[in-house]
Amino acid sequence: MTKLVCPLGFKVLGLKFKPESSAQHMVFVKQHAVREKHPEKPTDRTLFMLNVPPYCTEKSLIYAWRDCGTVKSVYFHSRPNAGIPSTNESAYFPTVQEVKGFKVAYVVFEKTEGLERALKWNDQEPLILSSSEAPLSCGVRKWCEDYNSKIPNVKEMQEDIDKYMAVYDKKVLLQLAKDKEAGEEDEDGWVTVTKRGRNPGFTRSENSNKKIRAQEDKKRSKKQLINFYSFQVREAKMKSEYDTISF
Repeated sequence: MTKLVCPLGFKVLGLKFKPESSAQHMVFVKQHAVREKHPEKPTDRTLFMLNVPPYCTEKSLIYAWRDCGTVKSVYFHSRPNAGIPSTNESAYFPTVQEVKGFKVAYVVFEKTEGLERALKWNDQEPLILSSSEAPLSCGVRKWCEDYNSKIPNVKEMQEDIDKYMAVYDKKVLLQLAKDKEAGEEDEDGWVTVTKRGRNPGFTRSENSNKKIRAQEDKKRSKKQLINFYSFQVREAKMKSEYDTISF
């Protein structure tokens, strides 16, 4: 196998889905080194990987680097990022989208020796993502697992909803109390005016604005049609008078 040379300090390594795979994918690795450091990505224990294929998971990369040492955590991003990715607080109402397609990975080892071994990895020996001991789901099997994982546990989902509503209700009560306090006179007799004052009126939403604009356009169009029709009437009247005089 020809040794590949990559610029910018990267090392090129092969990546196989399983040991018996004939094809392999190339990834680029180097030590994570940035100016803005994050405690969860220590530079002396973090390996930066580029061109990571979509089917790679946290478990598969932990398995791939098992011979270098214990992996503490793996972070995926769509592009290089010094921080850590946001996580979903709710399993049933996610706010953070899963990274899809090719991505970058940050592999954080428990010890510095783990990173050192990874950087010295033999580039003639490809990394293995899946085996009979640690299978990586793909194809129909993965689709079935994804489908089953989306079937909610009704009890857990209800608890999630109740928890969210409790937090929301608390925020509303705090805001109402704050507005009420702001509406009271201070020592100098001044009253802070808020949107929840005595006559708060209403707040126009985007839909309301669209309806109002549509009504105005309709009135304007109708007015133009009326004017145009009046013009036609005047023109016909003038023509009739002209014909009468000519006769």
